[in-house]
Amino acid sequence: MKINMLKKFYWVFLVAVFIGFVTQPLRGGEIAWRSMGLRGGVNDNRNEEDFEQYESFVAWKLPWHWRWDCGWAMGTHLEANAGILSGGGTSAFVGSVGPGLYISGLEERVEITMGINPTIISRHKFGDENLGGPVQFTSYIGLDLNLADHFRLGYRLQHMSNGVLYEHNPGLNTHMIAVGYRF
Repeated sequence: MKINMLKKFYWVFLVAVFIGFVTQPLRGGEIAWRSMGLRGGVNDNRNEEDFEQYESFVAWKLPWHWRWDCGWAMGTHLEANAGILSGGGTSAFVGSVGPGLYISGLEERVEITMGINPTIISRHKFGDENLGGPVQFTSYIGLDLNLADHFRLGYRLQHMSNGVLYEHNPGLNTHMIAVGYRF
């Protein structure tokens, strides 16, 4: 069991390296790198099968942001991720891209993030669980702690479902822990 988890983290790490070093750096004042890292987690056990998800992610700041006199700020970001979703003895590619919102305070040490990403999964049947089809939507809310200038630790509750595009729509709630580099 631990060997399989290490293999999954290895492949997710390779995807993170690919995203970080193969994509062109963003330039200009409108869009900028925000963070990149790794996330992993498990479902909340309401499904027929137990699920694990491991992914690499990258996020960019978008140009829309506001700062209040009290020191708190709100901004927008674009996030992309790719990884592995496993359950019922089956593994599949999972990837998504979408917009989000963040609220930061306490000298930017604490951030609340939320968003919704259109999601693609390469397989939708995992043992006894049928997630309906390859097109899904992942909504999330999370809490990130910026512990050092460039180190971020976070928790995210995310819900993936197909929005009733297919006959089966059980949904999947996942508790994710993230570590990342903050630009």
